[in-house]
Amino acid sequence: MQTRPRLAVLSTFTALLTATVLVAGCSSSEKTNDAPLPEAATLLTESTATTKAQQSVHLELSVSGKITELPIQALTGDLTNVPVVAAQGKATIDAFGQTLKDVPFVVADGDLYGAFSGGSDYTNFGPASDIYDVSKILNPDVGLANLLAKFSDGKSEGRESVGGVEAVKISGTVAPDAVNGLVQIGATGPVPATVWIAEDGDHQLAQAKLDPSEGNSVQMTLTDWGKTVTVTKPAA
Repeated sequence: MQTRPRLAVLSTFTALLTATVLVAGCSSSEKTNDAPLPEAATLLTESTATTKAQQSVHLELSVSGKITELPIQALTGDLTNVPVVAAQGKATIDAFGQTLKDVPFVVADGDLYGAFSGGSDYTNFGPASDIYDVSKILNPDVGLANLLAKFSDGKSEGRESVGGVEAVKISGTVAPDAVNGLVQIGATGPVPATVWIAEDGDHQLAQAKLDPSEGNSVQMTLTDWGKTVTVTKPAA
């Protein structure tokens, strides 16, 4: 006689608990999806300050179409400015009348080293700035922080996941000096741009895309902000 009431109470409790969890889950999901987008100007300002303070990052760069001034098609690498400015990784580049894939590179003491044989035999090609100085990306005066600071007409477009980071997509334009300082593409006027900024935390920059002309773009995806990066200068 006592078992049935206990079972009934247990079933009712379980049903109420399940309903509570489901309602809570739905509310959280709806809040995430339906919450108003943050103001673009606020996110850009906060991300600019965060980016200026960063000392290292992992970069995935890709070029769509053809940008004459930029010999790089793709690049993946780690960058740092502590204790000195340096970078290392692999790049697909147009050189010597052909496309060279996954060429190991190192930027150290301002010079660019490349191992075109794919091994450990590096050649010093002189100042990285004469080709493409990837280490400029962390420079607060000409790098990504400056790009964010020179972003105009920013508009929050929506939410997207970039590399596992929930980010707000912001479209607008960037002043030509900020574009050319970061990636020399011969910009003469404002360049259409899109950035993806983490909605939470200190609003790290997750991705940036520049569209200098129709069908031609440069995209940078950024992860592992602040991780330790050690770059060894190749032997002379």
